[in-house]
Amino acid sequence: MALKRIIHFSDTHEPATLEHWHALFDKRMAGVFNSSVMRRKRHDLQLLPRAVEYILETRPDCVVFTGDATSCGQPGEFSRALKFFKPLLKSDIPFLYVPGNHDAYVRDRACVSALKRFTLALSRGKYSVEDYPFALEFDAFRIIALHCARPFNPVLSCGYMEPETVRFLMREAARLKKKPLICAGHFPILGRFSFASARRRLYGAGGAAGLLRDRIIDLSLCGHVHKPYELLDASGRGEIVAGSLTRYGTLAEITYDTEADTFRLRRIHLNR
Repeated sequence: MALKRIIHFSDTHEPATLEHWHALFDKRMAGVFNSSVMRRKRHDLQLLPRAVEYILETRPDCVVFTGDATSCGQPGEFSRALKFFKPLLKSDIPFLYVPGNHDAYVRDRACVSALKRFTLALSRGKYSVEDYPFALEFDAFRIIALHCARPFNPVLSCGYMEPETVRFLMREAARLKKKPLICAGHFPILGRFSFASARRRLYGAGGAAGLLRDRIIDLSLCGHVHKPYELLDASGRGEIVAGSLTRYGTLAEITYDTEADTFRLRRIHLNR
């Protein structure tokens, strides 16, 4: 029996401060308040080094980080967040990062440049923000990386799947399928959003949701919603929301059995 493992985590949220006077006139004012008041007592940043240590010890076949490394997407936040990842990046374990809405928070030029540098660093120099969507080939599965985060006004934390991204997914889905197809993005595709929480959902993803429901896409790995949950069938196919690592202290460990063609999810609790 051949087993392949993916470690998936999300929403680490490096705390924010006002780094520039420009922040007084955009969404960062609300973001800094949320980071300093709402998240400060709920999120434990020391869980991230524990996660990195666990990954280095167990050596999965792939690591997927589905974004929100920062709170407001500012240069200082990206710089501090990067330090946590450096031990992992020095290893040879494949690592995939997709930006979250808090990483692509505002259109400020310095923040946009910081996200580009951070993305390039986490990919070990292999890709940048402009390269999404793209596909990574592994022995037992294929992963599509999605970037659906865009700066929106202060009351919105939604995402938008561009038509070109949908077309890319359709082309990948139309390929001769020899192994499971996994997509990794920040926002849930299937979602469990009510009308009241429409400000947080992923728009333009109806086609992708259909591919996932029809099991043409086998698995969706995402974050955005801080409380972990999953929507899976008996074969382990569907959607896995990692939740916030620094809020709930969990990693999602996904094991793929190549002989049985099934996925199995196990939640690793780092704060116990």
